[in-house]
Amino acid sequence: MTMTLIETVTVGSGGASSIEFTGIPGTGKDLLLVLSARTSTGTNIRGVSMTLNNDTATNYSRLRFYGDGSSASTSGPHSEAALEPGYVNAAGTTANSFGSLSLYISNYTSTASKSISTDSVTETNGTAGYQALYANSWNNAAAVASMQIDVTDDFVEHSTASLYTIS
Repeated sequence: MTMTLIETVTVGSGGASSIEFTGIPGTGKDLLLVLSARTSTGTNIRGVSMTLNNDTATNYSRLRFYGDGSSASTSGPHSEAALEPGYVNAAGTTANSFGSLSLYISNYTSTASKSISTDSVTETNGTAGYQALYANSWNNAAAVASMQIDVTDDFVEHSTASLYTIS
């Protein structure tokens, strides 16, 4: 197995409303996204949303298992107009703490639906730390050529996303 870095995006001063990867090469078998992020507002955690190839039709489905340190829950399956891969830290969490999310897309150049698995974790050094595992799919025959990652507000400075091909 070979991991090849496609690009790393680091949010600069003033923050950013989204992080985007375009022109993703079709040279690998799978894609791995690694995100370390924090948002500019909110008290606890913020959900991340993502679209692939600017597809905003209800072509995404998800099943979620998540917990907050004292209880666990599941939800889904749901059909959605955007992928919901997990959570990151919000502004109200422990200062300078960032949530982590990893997302794996299998066979991203295939003409079949894409299987997507994610794992995210946040840290608050308080009463609740969140972890979520998602089983997602993108029901589209196109190869993944771009992805846009969004949150309700803005990503803060030093939030980082790295995208890799796996072959």
